[in-house]
Amino acid sequence: MGKKSKKAKEKVEEAAKYDHPVITPSRIDNREIQATIKLAAPVCTLLEFTIKVKPSTKISYIEDLIVHRHGGSIDKLSICVNRFHPEEIVSADASLEECGVTGGECIIYYDFVPVSGALLR
Repeated sequence: MGKKSKKAKEKVEEAAKYDHPVITPSRIDNREIQATIKLAAPVCTLLEFTIKVKPSTKISYIEDLIVHRHGGSIDKLSICVNRFHPEEIVSADASLEECGVTGGECIIYYDFVPVSGALLR
């Protein structure tokens, strides 16, 4: 076996130029949102409910909860976060985080067009 050269001993480790980003998977995300879901008009406290969700929660999940609370009798919901205005209707594919809600409390307003059914004829 041969001797190692002095150059191998003198190698100094350089510090990394960049730090690795801290990535938190959504299933480990500890942030929590208390979302109060309300019918926009007419105001009816019987249809109001509160859920705890994560910022990664999709609007489509909340839409499914609303439809379930109405017994499946509604569709084509319009959903707005923190303020109800026709220009601020959010897509079902968006998450609460994409709507600007990352923690704390928020109000989710919904509205729908009544559909005539067998009971209304």
